[in-house]
Amino acid sequence: MNEEIKDPNQLDMFAGVLLTVEQDKMVEEFIKNQKHSAFLAGKRIQQNEKLMVDNGFIYGMDFINTYKIETVTRKVTLGQRYNDTQFEVEITYEMGSGGISLKGKRFYNNKLEDSTFSIEFDGNKVQSPTIQENYRYIKPSTLLEKLKVYSERAKTLFEEYKKKTSLKQNVIEKYTKLYPNTTITVKDEWTKYSGSFEVIEVKFASGSYVQFRLDTYNNKEYLSKKYDAEVNKMNSDELLEKFSKQEALN
Repeated sequence: MNEEIKDPNQLDMFAGVLLTVEQDKMVEEFIKNQKHSAFLAGKRIQQNEKLMVDNGFIYGMDFINTYKIETVTRKVTLGQRYNDTQFEVEITYEMGSGGISLKGKRFYNNKLEDSTFSIEFDGNKVQSPTIQENYRYIKPSTLLEKLKVYSERAKTLFEEYKKKTSLKQNVIEKYTKLYPNTTITVKDEWTKYSGSFEVIEVKFASGSYVQFRLDTYNNKEYLSKKYDAEVNKMNSDELLEKFSKQEALN
């Protein structure tokens, strides 16, 4: 029986690509390393999941683990450019994807929705910038409390939005019925002390207007600003004459 002797410089076929012996070794090493990396990542994530459970997190309620190892076929670049050993080849190998994410509520685009949030691990400490609003690593139990506070705040913001929307609609309907010839608009105003806020403006044909702010706590509107177009046109003599005819204060 004749045994085929392989020339060390002979090209082999791998995934439809002719490879040298050295390239074939690089491919085998890549597949081996990817499998090992996926295994180590999965083991580390299992440890992190246990850390969370041990600190009060409930799987499926407070966090999820989407890590999985799957077989993929992709083009990869191996070798080095500087010594002309670089080459591209399509390889089928194992790869890990996904990981641990926090679960909670968030108020976004005027909606209350279920959401996931990133979490990073450093030994027995964790970090979730969105939940914490900083980048410090803290105890898992502390993060759990912050996650609960974050979700409750999202619910409060949503309820506040619903109350404000309902009150806004009621105020618009009220003044539309009382003064059908006015123009009623919702505007954004700003002050140094209050920041940005909404007002409902009831504007008359004369140019005079009244602006109301919404008080969702007491479920009513209150006067924020008024403008009298006729008074604004008066000169000092006309103003003095007008004021002289006003009734005296009690």
